[in-house]
Amino acid sequence: MSIVAMGYASIDYPAVLDGFFGGDKTVLIKQRPLDNFPRPGGSPLYVSQPVAQAGLASSVISWVGDDQMADVYRQWLIQRNINDAGVATIKAGQTPACFLLYQADGSCGCCFDPGMIGRESLTEAQIELIRHAQILCFTVAPPNIARQALELVNDDCQVTWVAKNDPISYPEELRQALGKRANYIFCNRSERQWIDTAIAGHQRDCLIVETNGTEPVKVQQQDKTVFINVQSLTVDDPTGAGDTLAGGCLQAIASGVTDIAAIVRSGIDASSQLLRSRQS
Repeated sequence: MSIVAMGYASIDYPAVLDGFFGGDKTVLIKQRPLDNFPRPGGSPLYVSQPVAQAGLASSVISWVGDDQMADVYRQWLIQRNINDAGVATIKAGQTPACFLLYQADGSCGCCFDPGMIGRESLTEAQIELIRHAQILCFTVAPPNIARQALELVNDDCQVTWVAKNDPISYPEELRQALGKRANYIFCNRSERQWIDTAIAGHQRDCLIVETNGTEPVKVQQQDKTVFINVQSLTVDDPTGAGDTLAGGCLQAIASGVTDIAAIVRSGIDASSQLLRSRQS
């Protein structure tokens, strides 16, 4: 089964601070990744990794600049058997970057540079991937392109919405369109109100997976609700855990798993594996 994840690429600079960051102030970095710094990231990459790891066809639709970091991003995909044919290069553009500052209380300040915002467009290669996708996963992306993609998907395509509390990337009109079309929705508790509003009045067999940190994952499909426990892991850098959970669930779905509890356990396992790899 062909799974395509669409959204912003990112080159991440995660750092765990020994204190709190503020204006006119210096704070020491207590920890940063020893193996990959900066580290390729972004929602579509994290969604795609567990899919490709299972040997399934996985592609990313995204946009990078014509800079050195674009090569870093592409090589990361290729090394993990993720198809990069949908990664478009924008001339005189800069590959998006994200600075993730984890403070002493566990809070995170995120500074995102989209690189070439407003210059992204769908290429022919990306359009072909969308039209032939059996599962198309919408993550944080330029909203006008997401709307175009929704109009291009085949009726048989299983649409996935990985939500994020970002009203710029997810304006109300797009949320309503996704709520009407999505077969699978992933969100956290703070984003759930958006989801309920978007799906209101649409009587469909939609699977909704709602996370809440270390609390049990809430899974709903029609009138069925299941809670799945998660293992509490102490990790300073949880970047990508939620997107990886979504990818693990899609991997199970694409492999023919139909039991909703088993689907979500697959996602939890993928996310836990990512987090364990970052434990010091």
